Amino acid sequence: MEILLIGMLLLAGLAVGSLGSHLLGVPRVVGYILLGMLFAPDLLGGYLGMDSTEWTQPLVSVALGVIAYVIGGAISPGQLRRLGWSIVGATLGEVSGAFLAVFGAVLLLGMTVADLPLWSFALVLAAVAPATAPAAIVAVVHQYRARGQLTTMLLGMVAIDDALGILIFALVMATVGSGSLGGALGTVVWEVGAALLVGGVGGFVVERLSRRFHEQSMLLPMLLGGIFLIVGLAGWAGFSALLAAMVFGFSVRWFCGPHAERLFEPVEDLEETVFVLFFTFAGLHFNPAAVIDYWPLMLVYFAARAAGLFVGGGTGARLAGAPKPVWSNVGFGLFPQGGVAIGLALLLLHYPGFSRAGEVIVNLITTTTLLTEAVGAISVRYGLRRAGELGLERAGGEAK
Repeated sequence: MEILLIGMLLLAGLAVGSLGSHLLGVPRVVGYILLGMLFAPDLLGGYLGMDSTEWTQPLVSVALGVIAYVIGGAISPGQLRRLGWSIVGATLGEVSGAFLAVFGAVLLLGMTVADLPLWSFALVLAAVAPATAPAAIVAVVHQYRARGQLTTMLLGMVAIDDALGILIFALVMATVGSGSLGGALGTVVWEVGAALLVGGVGGFVVERLSRRFHEQSMLLPMLLGGIFLIVGLAGWAGFSALLAAMVFGFSVRWFCGPHAERLFEPVEDLEETVFVLFFTFAGLHFNPAAVIDYWPLMLVYFAARAAGLFVGGGTGARLAGAPKPVWSNVGFGLFPQGGVAIGLALLLLHYPGFSRAGEVIVNLITTTTLLTEAVGAISVRYGLRRAGELGLERAGGEAK
């Protein structure tokens, strides 16, 4: 049954995404998500015998690994040096903006769950808010061949704010949960440190192995094997798979230098297939009951997070000296949220006293993910178009 559904989602998602892009001018990922929502277990999926979405998790993990590898490879050390403090300022601004805006908005709304104090509930939601999702950003960059300073800035910020998001979440849970500060810092060191180490070593090993393969067709299985290995190892050992895969791509480009493109072209050929699967699978998590029960909280979370990211990211970039096309548009590229935020929310289920709050937050993040991915994809395109970076890759130019 799962294979039948995958085939249907691939073909129908591709048709709806292409049709929406052609007729309405929206990014294809919007159509992929909407098609996935239609096939959710509580809608058409239930009539096809799909009771849950658990079976999608291994494929989603691998798809995220592929996307993260492409993101890491899209950034070179030289580009990061050129961005300098701009990327640091923008990232610190968007992370602090999202955290403070969501914390304040949930406190004002006054909505919590079970016996959990309102301030604890608001702090946990605020801790999940800064993480952004790379998939929608990469999909729009890929579809519209975007290239330039803002594009590079967004791809770099996704990697940094996920690491910061893990750190903030661990510190908040040490404050309001049952963990200790030492234990929380140990978790952060392991999740981030192991990801950096495994991704870096993986990139070095793959670069060395690639010297022995002169046929282009041999490179794809080698690269996919590396991504599968890193994602699987991260799941087994408990460190960030997304960050490890990003570092893997970054280190491959670093070690290969000017010849790195041959280790990205084979994977980039798979990108559209990966995007269709990832976003239709994301749509399958649509839960109409959660929307009915918690729609005020979802709307407040979505609006406050978007405002915090937009104002914080733009202000941070401007204070750090970024040019106007970057600071005035960077906020439009930060709305998508997905894998890391859902992963952090799932961790709540393991904290004593947070099981009910965890269930609510998992449903809230999963449902708003559909909104942030769909609206975020349109927003990313709008920001890149305002910055004049759409179509530059095809033309062979790069914004300075």
